[in-house]
Amino acid sequence: MMLTKCNCCDVFMVKLGALNKVGHGLHLIPGAFRDYTTSDKIRNLVKELGWVDPKVPQSMYIFKQPLIGGEVTSHQDSSFLYTNPTQSCLGLWLALDDATKENGCLWVRPGSHREKVRRRFVRNAEHFGNAINTRSNTAMGDRSKPQLIFNDESDKKAKRIPWDGKLPCGSRNDPTVLVEMGFVPVECNAGDLVVFGGQLDHLSLPNYSLSPRHTFQLHLVDSKTVEGSEIIWSKSNWLQYPLGIPFLGINQI
Repeated sequence: MMLTKCNCCDVFMVKLGALNKVGHGLHLIPGAFRDYTTSDKIRNLVKELGWVDPKVPQSMYIFKQPLIGGEVTSHQDSSFLYTNPTQSCLGLWLALDDATKENGCLWVRPGSHREKVRRRFVRNAEHFGNAINTRSNTAMGDRSKPQLIFNDESDKKAKRIPWDGKLPCGSRNDPTVLVEMGFVPVECNAGDLVVFGGQLDHLSLPNYSLSPRHTFQLHLVDSKTVEGSEIIWSKSNWLQYPLGIPFLGINQI
């Protein structure tokens, strides 16, 4: 009998290595991700930071694979997770591997958390038509138009951020450029949790190393102010749950 090598495992590993991201509802599935999201540690941390009635609109598992893990361009999380009348997005960035400058750790720009939201990633009213008002995901407008677009929200009198939605020119291969632009690296160990508000300017460079840099990320928004006023999830945000299905409230578990 001739024995032949099975390549199934090799094919599986190649496919696994091609993954970039899994999202955006891992926190809704019974198991480790939901248990973490609704844990006392997360609940107590968010309460201590001042969130009154936190909800979880999205979660993501990010694979920044060895040698091929791509960049994440400069952005503010509130551009994608916008609330009215105040911004309430909070990012919880859990390192599942050591994150270093070599394998694509976070870079943040201190002080930028005080800046206004520069642009918003929204559902295109031309595509969705009246569905925008009902938060329906069914297109009732011109389907030839793009579903999602960026709207410029920046103050025309304020200093422009030339790298918004990009990387600062030359920084992909020379991180010292980021330092010159005011960014600092956030290197951390596996198991560390990086917490920051939705207006913080942040990015990450490609992973050119042989080490993975996987992360699990939660994004929360508040639904009430300390005074008890309502905070509203924008109906133009790209992410809309089916009508009548609420976001997971970690205080209601």
